[in-house]
Amino acid sequence: MSTAHSSPQASKSAATTALKLGDLMVREGLLTMDGLHKALAIQKQSDEYLPLGRVCVDLKLISKQELQRFLSKYQKHIQIGELLVNMGLITQTQVQKILEMQKASSKRFGALLVQSGFISESQLTNALSIQLDIPRMIPSLELMDQRLLEGIDEETLRFNEFIPVDRSGNQMTVIMSDPLNSNLMQQLVDRFKCKIIPAIATPSEILSTIAEFFGPRRKGPEEVSLDQDLMLKETEQDKTKEEVSSMARFLVRSAVEEGASALHVECQENYVRVRLRKDGVMVHKTDLPVRVGPALIEMLKTAFRLKGGKYWQETITTHVANRKVDLSISFFQGLWGENLVVHILYAPSRMLIFDNLGFSPVNLSKINSYLERSGGMIITSSPIRSGKSTLMYACLLTLNQLHRSVLSLENHVHYTMPGVIQHHYKGDDPEAHEALVEAMAEYDSDVLMVDDIPSPQSADSLNRAALMGKKVITSHHAADTTALIYALVNSGCEALLHSPVPILLISQRLLRRLCEKCKVPYSPSEAELTGMKVMAGDRGAYQFYTAKGCKDCQNQGYTGQTAIHELLEITDEIHNAVLQKKSSTSIREMARRDSNMISMIEDGVFKASAGLTSLEEVRRVSLIHDSDSKSARSIKQIYTLCTSK
Repeated sequence: MSTAHSSPQASKSAATTALKLGDLMVREGLLTMDGLHKALAIQKQSDEYLPLGRVCVDLKLISKQELQRFLSKYQKHIQIGELLVNMGLITQTQVQKILEMQKASSKRFGALLVQSGFISESQLTNALSIQLDIPRMIPSLELMDQRLLEGIDEETLRFNEFIPVDRSGNQMTVIMSDPLNSNLMQQLVDRFKCKIIPAIATPSEILSTIAEFFGPRRKGPEEVSLDQDLMLKETEQDKTKEEVSSMARFLVRSAVEEGASALHVECQENYVRVRLRKDGVMVHKTDLPVRVGPALIEMLKTAFRLKGGKYWQETITTHVANRKVDLSISFFQGLWGENLVVHILYAPSRMLIFDNLGFSPVNLSKINSYLERSGGMIITSSPIRSGKSTLMYACLLTLNQLHRSVLSLENHVHYTMPGVIQHHYKGDDPEAHEALVEAMAEYDSDVLMVDDIPSPQSADSLNRAALMGKKVITSHHAADTTALIYALVNSGCEALLHSPVPILLISQRLLRRLCEKCKVPYSPSEAELTGMKVMAGDRGAYQFYTAKGCKDCQNQGYTGQTAIHELLEITDEIHNAVLQKKSSTSIREMARRDSNMISMIEDGVFKASAGLTSLEEVRRVSLIHDSDSKSARSIKQIYTLCTSK
């Protein structure tokens, strides 16, 4: 196969004829100017970058088929610089600098961006994948049909930077570093005599996989012992069970090695998307050929002995990448097929210790004070998978002393705790749950932990236990502490709020920590802080940071997690307000005015001012209350409150 790199003249020609995507669509008659302006307005309003073509399809200005035909025709004329500027990855000044460099270079625009350090290989590749709607695939030997490499010499693969990974009938999926290279596309068609479906990866990823294939065969990776059925299950798909098993093992192992809390396998129209939830945020891992999806999902389901009609199944405990993990799954039917999530729970870590849960000094002092008291009640709240269970286990760990009897009632026992009598409740009968709570109260116990309140009857039983002098720890789903009050009242569980014992409500959100290697100083605007209901007059006295991205954080700008909290004590005044059925807004204003309650977003501003996270991350996870503007605090006031004990 001959070289497929474009000539300098061709590259320069493409650069000079490049037009903005919207202008090209208008010139082709796909859009009117009014339609273009409408789409651009929607694109500008979005918090994250949306490709213009996708916006036009969503607005029904064009069909998806029309967009695909248009992109296929004009791929080489689309300005990558415009895309990267819109995504906030580079500046217009940097675009102009690269265009000047390109006049004296044979290299493509993207290659010069990477060479100049303005953008990483991975960022460039991800941008091309988004704009051109081309799958972003990892060229791993464990995710491809290695037989397709037979008969192709190493030099051809390396020089042209491509790897064939899957063939089905008259079409082949090929990963390449430059899907805009029409010369290479034609040569692949001529060689394989079939339709070529392009996918994209970085040059370094492709070259690394080629070197691995042609180099000395290394010892295979550690096996993932999900279940023997995982290896033996016959599928009706034309993909062999060995190949699908290799994919399943690779994906689960990769998720654990990267510290993900979940692995998502999602069937799209033209490919299968694999994503990881890392530090609470969805991160793209790889795309796979569309026909792999059903077989892969069926194999993972079989490993859990999943039966029809159930959306989750029992946990598998196994060792992956030398780590003990519990795996469970859930699935949901979508338009293009079934989608599956593998949930990953790691063995207990130091994060169960209260001092490591990210509490500000004042909040840590307050919660320790409640834990040290005899009796009383702690009710936690947060959205799902926001650390609520970890918070309750940390309470148990503190209270689990030799002189105490500690019981727990849990829908899912996430961690086993020596010394605690833990009961795994599998049913969904409210009366049975109430009976178990009553039994816990009658038992000679000092501390009760019930991980959920399924009914008013169970709430009444917990209230009676608290009145008997037992320490009660429980939870309920709500966005923050004042929303928790509303949720308890609305679900008929307000008895918990009427108990004449000390009651502390805790709400928590997880957010990402800034990467210490690459975070950069940042000066927030007055509008940014006032929008968060914070007085901005003294913002210049505090150093804030924003995310950048580097190899240590996989270009995310963040690594690890911390938490922000909101604590509300049920005082006599708040108890009376609940009895009088006052609004949650009124109760919130009262708590901030009379008890100096620190809002979750203020706790986030405190941690951002300490360099732990960014204001952008705080806004991403926090609920902003307009009423908080009535008692807005300066950054200094927030800092003083949060550091007091």
